[in-house]
Amino acid sequence: MFVGDSLSRNQWQSLICMLYTAVPGTKYTETSTPGLSTFTFTEFGVKVMLDHTVYLVDVLKEAKGRILKLDSIEGCKLWKGIDMLIFNTWHWWNRRGASQPWDYIEIGGKLYKDMDRVVAFEKALNTWGRWVDNNIDPAKTKVFFQGISPSHYK
Repeated sequence: MFVGDSLSRNQWQSLICMLYTAVPGTKYTETSTPGLSTFTFTEFGVKVMLDHTVYLVDVLKEAKGRILKLDSIEGCKLWKGIDMLIFNTWHWWNRRGASQPWDYIEIGGKLYKDMDRVVAFEKALNTWGRWVDNNIDPAKTKVFFQGISPSHYK
């Protein structure tokens, strides 16, 4: 399972293309729900999934608005029991204005209109890292993380 932003989506698509090319004509299914895409090679029982969770931590709609919760990671329920998890995040952390998908940042129960994005990124990665340490058995699941990457749009 790939988890992250458009870099994860690009890697997910590339892997699917490489696998399909290795066994052309194989039967497959593709399903998508908001935030989750799954490509299944039915003849082999192999699923390649994409969880489009750009911050790794939660962004929730509440009465006050959309809140980026640096110490909450409820979206992780999808990640349990997966053989391989490939995470990335960073691209969206510096978004501002209309492309910023949250109104407030929350940490420790306190709301902030904004904060230093590198500090917010570090707090979110600490939350993610604690989740990995507490929930992943390295004998069963391989975890990879890719952070900051160059632009991949050109």
